[in-house]
Amino acid sequence: MLAHMKTEMPTQNVTNPPLIPKGRIGRFVFEQEIGHGSVGIVYLFRDPMIGRKVAIKVLNPQMPANQRQLFEKQFIQEARAAGRLNHPNIVTVYDADKSGELLFIVMEFLEGKELRDMLASGHQFSYKQIADMIGRIANALDYAHEHGVIHRDIKPTNIFVTDSGAPKVLDFGIASASRQMSDADATIGNGEVEERRLMGTPNYMSPEQTKSETVDARSDIFSLGVVLYQMLCGQLPFRAPDIPGLLHAIAHDAPIPPQEIKPDVPLRLARIAGKALAKKPADRYQHASEMARDLNRYLEKERTERLMAKIQNPAAQNAAESTLNEALKSKNRSLIQRLNLPPWALFVALGVSVVLIVVLWMTVQSNSHRSATAPLLAEAATSASTPALTLPTAASEPVATSTPSVQTKVTGSDAKPDESPKPNAEQLDALAKQAAAEAKAEKAKAAKAAKLKAAAAPIKAEAVPVSMGSIAIAVSPWGEVYVDGQAKGVAPPLTKLTLPIGKHKVEIRNGDESYVANIEVSTEKEAKISHRF
Repeated sequence: MLAHMKTEMPTQNVTNPPLIPKGRIGRFVFEQEIGHGSVGIVYLFRDPMIGRKVAIKVLNPQMPANQRQLFEKQFIQEARAAGRLNHPNIVTVYDADKSGELLFIVMEFLEGKELRDMLASGHQFSYKQIADMIGRIANALDYAHEHGVIHRDIKPTNIFVTDSGAPKVLDFGIASASRQMSDADATIGNGEVEERRLMGTPNYMSPEQTKSETVDARSDIFSLGVVLYQMLCGQLPFRAPDIPGLLHAIAHDAPIPPQEIKPDVPLRLARIAGKALAKKPADRYQHASEMARDLNRYLEKERTERLMAKIQNPAAQNAAESTLNEALKSKNRSLIQRLNLPPWALFVALGVSVVLIVVLWMTVQSNSHRSATAPLLAEAATSASTPALTLPTAASEPVATSTPSVQTKVTGSDAKPDESPKPNAEQLDALAKQAAAEAKAEKAKAAKAAKLKAAAAPIKAEAVPVSMGSIAIAVSPWGEVYVDGQAKGVAPPLTKLTLPIGKHKVEIRNGDESYVANIEVSTEKEAKISHRF
């Protein structure tokens, strides 16, 4: 299959090839050739209306006449299949048309390398990079399958890695809408079935493709499993000296376990490749999203294990503590510099702080001592003052009592009986009322103090439910959506977001281009964002 784009291209324009009369196809201006194959040729063009570079794939008119009709159908199928797919990991198709004898497709221009060239040059991918790349491709295939498109030719040649490291699925040249497969296969002859069966690269074919059986989305999963195995082990899972032997190996032979080729291959990745390479479609992943999910779980677990290893490593802990101490020292030095204080001022401030702490501690201890002795002192004062309490007396009333009570006052060193008259019933009643009033006053005082204390206590705030609103999103052809700096997904298929009410910053990215909008989310009306890149 033909190469798509290359990064190392001459800067000067190449002479217009005979296929491109007057250096133009439609409004597009010819720049240079960037890929050549037996089926088609890819050129770099410039769109003068918007100043954008595009890649235009032209069906090779020099193809033998007996093959041209078949490949013209295939070529149109590619445009129809890829043209309705808008995904960040699938090449974008802008247009398809015919100019004279030229049948062409206009696609986005990519800068980077084919995965095939990177593997051939000995490029070493980490297991983390492999899992991330294959996971993204699996998500892209799942998106295509959801839209009724089966690629049927997944291989490193049709996987392009951009300069930023993002994989892109290319060349839906033999892709087929699943609902059209049965009709198409039923209307062609046996010879053409065999020719069509071998359109895909044999090394990456699924067992059902080698046997001309019905093909569905699980065939792409098998082919992606071959790519994963090749990236993990550095070799293909099925090899033979000739095509018949290779097709037999794909259909019947089990691949060598990856750990026998490279012992350091993670067991979880080997299991994912093994499940994708199951001979029977029913034993494979039933959806590409399931394969992507397992790869993402591997990445999450690997990230957690790496973090735990750092935490458990004493050297890493010491390094972290040293970094923290240096940061604190730097912060203190910065504070002194901002205050413009001499170095001795820090020691003076430290001494003053110590004195204040000591004084505060002594004050607290003194108050605590007073609080502990106050009840004892009050009780002593009460017991001392009670005998000296003077009550009003009535001289005209005699005091008659069967058991005389003697109160004693101590004066100097002599103790004599106190023969003052005893209180009568009214005096005792007055004394009881006075004591009751004092007790009531103390109770009111204590209640007031408790009330003041309760008022001063912090009030625990009750949780307030967060009100939510929604944003409708319409992006063409696609865009990665970020809200307040956090990734929310890719639109499409993302069409709506639910967010807390208030202002939010929404950014939509498409490659190097981005669109930013500040949106007010409310419960009354749904906010809308619409943008076309």
